Amino acid sequence: MKSIRTYTDKELLDLLSNDSSTAFEEIYHRYWQSLIDAAFRRIKDIDNSKDIVQNVFIDLWNRRDKVEIENLSAYLNTAVRFQVFKIFSKKKSSPVFLALFDTIRSQHNCPESNLHDQDLKILFDSWVECLPEKRRKIFMLHFRENLSTKEIAELLQISQKTVQNQVGRATTDLYDKVILSTLVLVALNEIIK
Repeated sequence: MKSIRTYTDKELLDLLSNDSSTAFEEIYHRYWQSLIDAAFRRIKDIDNSKDIVQNVFIDLWNRRDKVEIENLSAYLNTAVRFQVFKIFSKKKSSPVFLALFDTIRSQHNCPESNLHDQDLKILFDSWVECLPEKRRKIFMLHFRENLSTKEIAELLQISQKTVQNQVGRATTDLYDKVILSTLVLVALNEIIK
């Protein structure tokens, strides 16, 4: 019988989706150290890096039969970046958001650009999750549900001015992050040339 260590990532994922703890252990041993290194490069804290990777693997196990993964390495590394972002967003540290955003954008034209588009969506969703609850709800009603500020005010039983202020703050925050990261990217491209 073939050793589990010789299985491809795809074979391991197939086994994992059928509740194979052996496949999970092999994935864990195969990627644990490289994911810790990836987290550590971003946060410079070994204990937090280990916690991040542990959370990624817990999530992988919990979602083993729900998620379809094409590229295991890319999936796990994206999950680590997401966890790093969550830590820094709780600390209100915008530079990490910008650094991740810039990295993803600078690699947009590479063959794995679909992965990068997914990364951008994860970053955007993470940004939305980090908004205060009331602002997030208003933002989603306005931009995803296309409700007017008047409709939102009536729905939430708050003043229209409050809705306008919350939409304005969320939009300005997002705009500032996108514009600033774009300017940084342009500046970096000029330096590299």
